[in-house]
Amino acid sequence: MRLKSKPWAKPLIAEHPELVITDDHPVERINAFSTYALEIGTGKGDFIVGKSQQEKKVFFYGIERATTVLAFALKNILLQNPIPENVKLILGDFAKASMKIPEGFFQTIYLNFSDPWPKLRHHKRRLTAVGNLEKITRILATNGRIVLKTDNLDLFDFSLLNLTKMNYNIVRIDRPYPVKEVDDITTEYERFFREQRQPIYRLIAQRSGHVNPL
Repeated sequence: MRLKSKPWAKPLIAEHPELVITDDHPVERINAFSTYALEIGTGKGDFIVGKSQQEKKVFFYGIERATTVLAFALKNILLQNPIPENVKLILGDFAKASMKIPEGFFQTIYLNFSDPWPKLRHHKRRLTAVGNLEKITRILATNGRIVLKTDNLDLFDFSLLNLTKMNYNIVRIDRPYPVKEVDDITTEYERFFREQRQPIYRLIAQRSGHVNPL
């Protein structure tokens, strides 16, 4: 589902510095918000827009490395009336952006249909591989939660194993996740996979006070 580059993407992003920062910009607290959530790989923005409308007391950051994809997410935000005041996008790489995020900043981190990197030699690139999971853990508050959804069972089991090894409390496992819950938001990927009658898998893991290094 890779999108072709769009000539309007970069100019649109440049016009809205109030809604988009880059991965070398510090992630900061916003006045009037005490609770923060992050979506890593925000796609076209359906999830983060829906969540920002559903949970207006939570400030949502969404990171996306593909410029054109992020521009579609930005368009999605701008189409809302009114434009949500509790959402901001980060253009760039999660590993780089994480260095600009304070320790324990987020209460919830969403991993929605992350790239499964199916080949064994690429598993270290997965968001729930050792290096990235340690970065996620650093910016997640104690008792904060990771919510993961994927259509890839191998990635699901890989993630569950690593989270368990790190002493996360596994709050919930849906294997599969047959029916979307009322307060859940469907991404464009989830809609596509459900239309194909492809199983969806979900887990919710809570960061414990003592995390084991992998």
